[in-house]
Amino acid sequence: MSEQQEPTLTSMINSIKDDLTSLVNSHIELAQAEAKEAVGRMAKSSGLFFTAIAMANLAVVFMFIAAAYFIHTLGFELWVSFLFVVAGLIVAAIILGVLAKRQVSKITFGTKTAKSVTETVQTITTLRPGAK
Repeated sequence: MSEQQEPTLTSMINSIKDDLTSLVNSHIELAQAEAKEAVGRMAKSSGLFFTAIAMANLAVVFMFIAAAYFIHTLGFELWVSFLFVVAGLIVAAIILGVLAKRQVSKITFGTKTAKSVTETVQTITTLRPGAK
């Protein structure tokens, strides 16, 4: 019969070191993934904001053109159609602005990483001999 050998202190320390290295690497990978996701959402929401601003600016241009035609002609046919275009652009700008605001509210920085690190520290603390 062969006896089971007790692990040596050196092998236990090496195992702990390897586990901690793996744990730290996992936390770093999680932080990188969260940062990548946040940057993607920021890019998407900024694109929506720029589109909303462009449409609002275009609406102002059309409003001035419509006002100019109104003053010039006092014929309600042409300027009314211009005002319909302006109203449509304003509605589209409002919708894009709301979508952009929703995207911004979804952006988080490091919350999953912070929670994971806190849980890890609590777990390690409870595993210590003499811990409450």
